[in-house]
Amino acid sequence: MDGIGALGWVGFLARRVTPSRLIGVAARRAMRRTRNRLAPPLAPPRGELIAGLGCADGAELARLLARPAPRPTPWTPAALRRALDRHLPGEVERAVARAEAAAEGSLVVYGRMVNVARPGGGTDWQLDPIHGGRFSGWAPSAELPPAPGLDPKMAWAMGRGEHWVALACGAVLDERRGDALADALAASVLDFAAENPVGHGVHWTSAMEVALRAWNLLLARWLLSARHAPPDPALATETARLLVASGRFILAHLEDDTAVPNNHLTTDWLGLLACAEALPLWPEAPRWRRLAEDGLRHTAAEQVLEDGTSFEGSVAYHRFSVELFAAGALLAHAAGRGLGAAYASRLAALFRAARGLSARSGELPQLGDNDSGHVLAVRQRGPTEGGHLLPLGAALFRDPELLAGPGPGDAAEVAWLLGPDALSWLARARPRRPPRSASFPHGGFHALRRGPFEVFVSCGPNGQRGIGGHSHNDKLAFELFVDGARGICDPGCPSYTSDPELRNAFRATRAHATVVVDGLEQAPFAPGRLFALPDAAGARLLAFESGLDAERFAGEHHGFSRAGVVHGREIAVLEGGVAVTDRLAGGGVHGVELRWPVVSPGARIRRATPGEAARLARLAAACHARAQLDVGRVVEVPLGAAGALLLAFALPGRLAPQLSPSLRSPGYGELADAAVALAAGRLRLPATFTTLFLHLEAEGSTP
Repeated sequence: MDGIGALGWVGFLARRVTPSRLIGVAARRAMRRTRNRLAPPLAPPRGELIAGLGCADGAELARLLARPAPRPTPWTPAALRRALDRHLPGEVERAVARAEAAAEGSLVVYGRMVNVARPGGGTDWQLDPIHGGRFSGWAPSAELPPAPGLDPKMAWAMGRGEHWVALACGAVLDERRGDALADALAASVLDFAAENPVGHGVHWTSAMEVALRAWNLLLARWLLSARHAPPDPALATETARLLVASGRFILAHLEDDTAVPNNHLTTDWLGLLACAEALPLWPEAPRWRRLAEDGLRHTAAEQVLEDGTSFEGSVAYHRFSVELFAAGALLAHAAGRGLGAAYASRLAALFRAARGLSARSGELPQLGDNDSGHVLAVRQRGPTEGGHLLPLGAALFRDPELLAGPGPGDAAEVAWLLGPDALSWLARARPRRPPRSASFPHGGFHALRRGPFEVFVSCGPNGQRGIGGHSHNDKLAFELFVDGARGICDPGCPSYTSDPELRNAFRATRAHATVVVDGLEQAPFAPGRLFALPDAAGARLLAFESGLDAERFAGEHHGFSRAGVVHGREIAVLEGGVAVTDRLAGGGVHGVELRWPVVSPGARIRRATPGEAARLARLAAACHARAQLDVGRVVEVPLGAAGALLLAFALPGRLAPQLSPSLRSPGYGELADAAVALAAGRLRLPATFTTLFLHLEAEGSTP
C-alpha cells in the first residue's frame, strides 16, 4: 500500500489546523500529564462523600440516591408494561430475557453471546472474552503491560455498564424476579467498584469509556427509581463514589487535546453531565453541569454539518452521534434547562439525515468505520440497526415527517425514555410520504431510491475536516439494497488498534465496491496513524437528479492523479434495475480492477436466461449503454427471502468477470464469509465499464 511519510502528514495537518490550535493542544497535553501525576483524580473517602452530599450517614445517602434524578420517570412499571404489550408486542419478554442472561453473566459482546462470570462470583472485568486473554487489573491504567492479540474494546464492552441498564429494565418489567434482577445490578456495581479502583486496569484508560459508564449508571438508577425501593447504604455509597471519581477522571483526561476533537469529546461532555445530574448536591456538580452543557452546545455546532450529517465520515458514526446528542438533550431537558434552539435545530437535522440514510429494512449502509457503538442501551441493537432513530426523533420533535412509515415501528427507546404518551402519539402519527432519494454533499453520502432498489454512495470529503477520522478509501463505492436486503456490500471494520494491518486492509480502496488503478490507494495512509486518512482524493458530486424515469448520480475523484487517471462514475436507478458506468480518463496502459463485494459466499457465475437477457437489454437501452453486454457470464447473488441480485457486465478489452472468496465484517470484531466479483487486467486508457444490476424475485413472490 502506498503511504505518506511523517513529515508529509505534519505538513498536511498544518494546512488543516491553525498553528495556534496545534500549539495549544501540545501545551494542554503537557499540563494535564503533569497535573495528573501530581494530583490524580480519585474517589473521595466515604466520610468526605457523605458530608459533601449533606447527609448524616450512609442510610440518609441511600434515601437521597433513591430519588429519581433528574426527574421522575414518565411511567409506572404497570403502565409501561401495558404500553409495550399494546404497541410493541414481545418487547417485555425480550427485555426480561436479556436481563436474566445478564444476571447469569451472559452478555452480547460485538455480536457474540459470551459468559463473563468470574469463578467464585462477580464479573471477569479484565477479560477480552473474544480473544481469551486478560488485561492487568491492578496495574496503573497509564502503564498497562502489553497485551498482544487482545483488544481493549472487548473488555470495555463489559465496563460500559450497558448490562446494568438491561438489568434495570428487567427489574422494572418482571414482577416475579424484579427484586432478584435489581440485586444482581447492585452486586455488579459493587463488584466493578471493588475490582476496578480508579486509575488501575483497562477500564480507566479512556475518558470516553468512563463517560459512557457514568451515563449508563445514571440511566440504570433512573429506571430503577420507578420501583420506589431505596438502595442499600453500601451500594449508595459506592455508586456515589464511582460517579464522583468518574466526573473527576473525565475532566482530568478530557479529549479536547487532539487536532480536531471528535465524538470522544461529545461523549465526555455527556458523561460529565450525567455525573452532575446524578449527584446535584455534590459541590463539584454545578461546575460539571456548566462545562458539560456548554461543551455539548459547542460540539454540536462543530460536529454537525450543514446537511445534518455527522462530521465523522461514517454512517455508523452518524448513528452514534444522533444517540449522543439526543441523550444530551434528554438529560438537559429532564433537568429543566434544555440546551437551546440552535442545539435542537442541529439535533433535528441529525434525525432528518438518519431518515435519508436508512434503508427500508431499518438498516444503515456500512460506509466508513463501524465500531458497533451506541448510547441508548435500553435495547440491544445490531451493528447497523438504525430504524429505532426515526420514531425517537419523531417523538422528540412531534414531527411525523421523521418517520419512514406509519405506526410506532421499532420504538423501544421512545417507550423507556419518553413514556407511554409518546408511544401512543407514534401509533397515531402518519408521515405524508416515504423516504425519497437524498443527497448529503457535506457529509459525502448520497441515497438513490426507486422501486425495490436503494443505493447508498460515498462521494465527498473525508471526515473530521479532511483529516480522515472514520473515513475509508471508498470514494464512488456504494452499498446496494434490494427489497431491504443488502446485496453489494462495504467490507466493514473488523478491528482498530488491536490489528493495524487488518484495519488498513479493510479501509483500503481494494476492499470496496469501486475501481482500483495500478494498485494505488485513493488517499495515502499515514504510518502509525490508524485514524488518519488525508483527503487527497478530492471526490466531488457532479450531478444528483430525481426524474420521471430514473434517479441519477454522477461523481468523480482524483485519487489516481499521480498515475494520470481520473475516475468518474454515473449511477442510474430505475424501476427495472440499476446501471453503473465507470469511466477512467487518462492515457497509457494501466492495471485496472473493477470490484463488486457481495454479501453472499454462495454467489455464482452462470449464463443469463433468455428472459434475463431481454430484461438486461431493455435496461441497457434505457440507460443508453452502448457497449455489448456479456450475457454468457453473469453473477447471481442470493438474497434470501428477497430473491437474488444479478450482475451483468460490458467490459473493455478482454476483461471478464471472476468470482473470488472474500471476507466482510458485519460489525466490529466480526468476520463473515463473502465474495467479490472482479474484472481485472491491463488496459489502455481511456476506458469505460458498464455494470447492470437486476432484481430476481423469489419464487412465489408477487411481481
